[in-house]
Amino acid sequence: MRHTRLTPGNYASFATVMLATGLVGTGFGLVDLLMIAPKGVGHVAAVGQGSIVLLAVSTFFLGVVEAFSGRLAIAEGAGTTARRLPVLATTLLLALALCQLAALPAAALAEPALTLLGQKPELVPPMGDYLQVRLCGIGVIMLYTALNEALKTCGAKNRSLATLLLGFGVNALLNWAFLYTGLAGLFPSPDSAVAASTVLAQAAMAAMAGWMFLRLLRTRAERLARPGRAEVLTELRTTTLAGAGVGARHLNDYMGSLIPMTLIGTMGVGTLAASVVAANIYTVFCRVPQACFQATFVYYGYAVGRDGAARPGTVRTLLGYAAVPTAAAALLVVAASPWLVDAFASPGLDHGLAVALLMAYLLYLPAYFFDQSLSTILIVHRRGGLLFASSTLATYLLTIPLAWYAVVVLDSAFLAVASNGVATVVQAALFWRALRAVRTLPPARAEAGVA
Repeated sequence: MRHTRLTPGNYASFATVMLATGLVGTGFGLVDLLMIAPKGVGHVAAVGQGSIVLLAVSTFFLGVVEAFSGRLAIAEGAGTTARRLPVLATTLLLALALCQLAALPAAALAEPALTLLGQKPELVPPMGDYLQVRLCGIGVIMLYTALNEALKTCGAKNRSLATLLLGFGVNALLNWAFLYTGLAGLFPSPDSAVAASTVLAQAAMAAMAGWMFLRLLRTRAERLARPGRAEVLTELRTTTLAGAGVGARHLNDYMGSLIPMTLIGTMGVGTLAASVVAANIYTVFCRVPQACFQATFVYYGYAVGRDGAARPGTVRTLLGYAAVPTAAAALLVVAASPWLVDAFASPGLDHGLAVALLMAYLLYLPAYFFDQSLSTILIVHRRGGLLFASSTLATYLLTIPLAWYAVVVLDSAFLAVASNGVATVVQAALFWRALRAVRTLPPARAEAGVA
């Protein structure tokens, strides 16, 4: 199949669509905040903070989807999608059901947990309303994400973008309807209304993506095999274990960003404001390498499926393809940093500090590039345990202690940000050694991700 061939054109096309998808996805949360803003700053704070908490939960659960996507890419590369898809799909649905069941107690305990964690009392009820609805619908976003990944993996990446654009419009429309029409009376608070609009928009996206994927399968005229029980149970066990490890890695990365930012906040409002501006610019920039990482993930899976084991040349090619746009975007950000800070700045911001902190993020970009690229490749081999162990040790023994030392002892926000590069370098080195070990295995064992 042409879409599985690793060529500069295919890779660039895939990464470009992923970049557009990432930028549109960023707009979802922005629309929620803009629509609820007239209801008061308290509701804006509740939805914003609730989204941050939800992100931590969802990044863990979405590890299951990544484990599924890696297996599907291998099957697509091997030309065995018709045989493997029923097993993978059944496994995914069972895993999603388990994740949703796990999220229900979290939804019920949202408000007590927020109180226990010291959240401001006036924010607890609205944040609780928002989180309860979103957590009860966590399975919906996981299903949509999985179907979206299936579309991209099976050569329908443009349809995945179209589905996201549809959801963006539905979310905005439902936000307006649930907040500013008679339908607002159906919800106990504006926060739950915003959450409900997002869940329903995601349900619409899942339905659309599912319909498109079924149509895609019909065009292939391949008969799907009936999954065997033993095969499904084996796949469920490995998917759950690998997904938990990948999800824990994402959660550790999240904590490794959140806690240093919290420590920087103790240095004063001005320093915190400069760090937030720098972090926002860096986050937008990261959409470029992240789009490349997604392309690397899929095309590496194709290669493993096609060859039985990934060749070193494939890894080098993928790294080269991803490095070019990443380096170009980084140079552009460096050159335009004063103007970018101006665009994000508010009156009284320390522009010089914001630019310096942005440079601190970019200082360890090479390590970040290899860390994320190699960890993405290892997900295909289901090395969830390695990703979990390495990220846990790096986050809590290096990233957070070094950030604390930089803030408390050295009084330096620049070093607090840049020190994350130490843990990133260590992880990149570990992942490189692990990948070399995987590549020395026989093809069947390498494909299974056995170390």
